[in-house]
Amino acid sequence: MKTSCLSFLAILSSLFLWGCASQSPANIPVSTPSKTHPRYTAAKLPKQPYRVHIVKKGETLWRISRRYNVTIHDLVSVNHIQDPSHLIAGMQLIIPSRNFTKHKKLSRLSSPQKAAVHKEGFIWPVKGKVITFFGKTKSKISKGIVIRAPMGTQVKAAQSGKVIYSGSYGPFGNTVILEHPYGFSSVYAHNRENLVKVGQWVSQGQTIATVGASGHVSRPCLHFEIRRKSKAADPLIYLRSP
Repeated sequence: MKTSCLSFLAILSSLFLWGCASQSPANIPVSTPSKTHPRYTAAKLPKQPYRVHIVKKGETLWRISRRYNVTIHDLVSVNHIQDPSHLIAGMQLIIPSRNFTKHKKLSRLSSPQKAAVHKEGFIWPVKGKVITFFGKTKSKISKGIVIRAPMGTQVKAAQSGKVIYSGSYGPFGNTVILEHPYGFSSVYAHNRENLVKVGQWVSQGQTIATVGASGHVSRPCLHFEIRRKSKAADPLIYLRSP
């Protein structure tokens, strides 16, 4: 309960500081992006046949794992990836063969790595066009993405979790916040109606709200965030291919 309360307070505090997408960027603190990238230690090549995949811009481990029919866990372990949420375009990934994964003991993943490759992954909360992307744009800063969808569309839980907030929150209007395993949480805002209560456990894909235009927006849409230890991350890194 104490952990849930801390997560809830940290997320709401961040939402308050960053405000909604329509706020002036002059009132929003901007952090300077790091110029460094996580290091990827080259794995020792197995004697068994293997393939090498060159990462393209925008690719995620989820998509790569589906393409080669291997698990994300194996990709992370074999390639000694420290942060699965950051793939650098041009880096080479060893794609382990079935032979390799059967006969080689893969190293155990640390808690942060487990978190980034949770077996459920994250599904899209609604189907629609992304009209605002994560990060800094010409006129605003967004800590999530905004998805356009018809009024009343069902909003689904991106991953199973516990409801730690369900109510109205300033410029974000009707908002639901879910807490997930390993320090992850997700935010669903501008809802027409919240359909879950604080303390309730929801399953991935369960309807938790309906799309609306509450808060400071002029048309129906969903503001969606994925946070890791209360820090916002680009949802498109974690979302499965629609």
